[in-house]
Amino acid sequence: MSKNISEKLAQKKCKSTKSKLFVSKMDLILITLAVILGGTFFAIGKYFEFNSPGPFDSGSNVYSAAHILAGARIGIEEKPSADEGTLLVNTLGVKLFGFNEFGPKLIQTLMQAAALVLMFIAMRKCFCTLSATVAVIMASIFLSSPLIAKFGNVKEQYMIACMVAGISLFILYKCYDKWFLAVLSGAILVWAPLFKVTGTTAIGALGLYVILQPVLKNSTIKQTIKDILLLFGGAAASMAPMYIWTIYGDIKRNLPYQFAWNIISHFFMKLTSGGTGGEGGGGYTGTSRKLVSFSEQWRIVLRYYSLFLVPIFLSLGAVIARIIKFFIKRKSQNQSDCGDRFVLLLSFWWILDMAFVWISPQSYEQYYLPLNASGAMLGGYLVGLFWCGMEKAAKKRNWIIGGLVGLLVMIMMSWHVFFGISKSPHTGSKYPEKRKGYLQNYREISYIQKTGYTYPWQQVGDYIREHTEPDDKIYVWGWYPGIYVQAQRFSSATKAFSITRRAPNALQKEVDLLLSEFQQEKPKYIVDSRKRHIPTNRPPYELWPIVPKGFLGFDKKTFLPLNKEIIAAYDRQWVQLLRTEFDEDEAIRYEILKPFREFIMNNYKIIGMFGEHVLFELKKAPQQ
Repeated sequence: MSKNISEKLAQKKCKSTKSKLFVSKMDLILITLAVILGGTFFAIGKYFEFNSPGPFDSGSNVYSAAHILAGARIGIEEKPSADEGTLLVNTLGVKLFGFNEFGPKLIQTLMQAAALVLMFIAMRKCFCTLSATVAVIMASIFLSSPLIAKFGNVKEQYMIACMVAGISLFILYKCYDKWFLAVLSGAILVWAPLFKVTGTTAIGALGLYVILQPVLKNSTIKQTIKDILLLFGGAAASMAPMYIWTIYGDIKRNLPYQFAWNIISHFFMKLTSGGTGGEGGGGYTGTSRKLVSFSEQWRIVLRYYSLFLVPIFLSLGAVIARIIKFFIKRKSQNQSDCGDRFVLLLSFWWILDMAFVWISPQSYEQYYLPLNASGAMLGGYLVGLFWCGMEKAAKKRNWIIGGLVGLLVMIMMSWHVFFGISKSPHTGSKYPEKRKGYLQNYREISYIQKTGYTYPWQQVGDYIREHTEPDDKIYVWGWYPGIYVQAQRFSSATKAFSITRRAPNALQKEVDLLLSEFQQEKPKYIVDSRKRHIPTNRPPYELWPIVPKGFLGFDKKTFLPLNKEIIAAYDRQWVQLLRTEFDEDEAIRYEILKPFREFIMNNYKIIGMFGEHVLFELKKAPQQ
């Protein structure tokens, strides 16, 4: 017997759920509501993104794509920070629409729109139309929120589109029993970690769910093996071109899923040698943990959690309701399904998304995007239970009143999403005025469009573009790659941008490489972006130090004079201050940067400051 009785009944139930598709007037009203409200907030979010140039991640993605299309070889002349999926999408977008963000953002829009449509179809099938409507509206609002959406063209948004689409397709596969839906699910889900490694949450949740089905007696072993083979087949077919391109193409880059191969090799090395298989505590996360204590991290995470109480409370409610219903159902066989069997899958996914924000102590706002997607789908189950209860109730008025009260509470808990927040989630400090709401973002964009205002990073980019030829090279120190896009110029360094607050040994290698490359081709302009990375209470890594007022007896804030004695005195006192105020690593980083500072001071002149950004121009060689 290929399927046991529970599997057949579940599929029959799923196939018959709301079989009167697009007939009920209430269904039509809810579908219209989803299209209007969900579409409106989605469109507003995209309006924000398309009218907000990205100085950070988006700029780095576009720059790498444009450089590769201009002939730079991956891993040789261009060392992108973007993972395979992000790089591929940006390369396609730049190829179609030029050296700007429009193409990648358009592709991201299409991917997200398709994912939301699949979410609606899947949730309507497994829960109800009201569940689908609430989930899609909630996802559109929170995933477009200026609180966490940033400037668009970020890897998390691509990753989420793949996760939502993949999970939705698997749910539809289980509802319709169409094998090609499972293949598509595997083919799309496997791409999520190629945008960001945390995309493994959806894959891990689905894998655990499928494996547990025979244990929970929801499926036979034979059916489970079939599910695994279909999912894996889709994933393998989807990944094959990437592996062929990486292995046989003229590039020097890690294989897709290199992190997985590294874990496997590390495990076998540990088994065979009895050692650790590598150094621990290093890398980006290890360095971050030295900079941000756990006591500080948990405050940041909890502050961010408090901004998304609606999806979090709905998800918690769904999990609790399913547990209660499980025990009730054991005593009574007359309980309706209401999509019960998919709650485990969505719960695994949401819990992993909630947990993964703790991995990196540097809690950037975009890290909280995924939990809103999985939370919207999981929370739909609670809405579905409400709908099932109201349909069976003799007195529907009480249910309707309860639903309206619940809606009012959801609006109140989401008020800050629309009208801004008063305190920084990172520091807890109070803003001068409310920020990061839909209203504030709209006002800011309207002001820019009305006045023609440009941000300092755009101003320095414009200056460089106006004072250089297309073949001239530049360099931007610090994480402001959007300056390259604004300037429409490439870097003379293979690694055009970086986050400079890294482990001292890594910083030493980076500085050595930069200086060796600059000896071959000096950039015409160098921008010291003076970017403050988390923790932001530490001073930036300056290429030409600005002496604070009162330091070394200076009566005003000024650039460090070109005087060897003054420079030596400044260096001694500044290193001691960093060591005392922060730690030894901070002092070491400053000393590591000394050759870089000397290179700038000896070869460049200060053009001026654009906001916090300092622009240096290469001095003309003396005439013979």
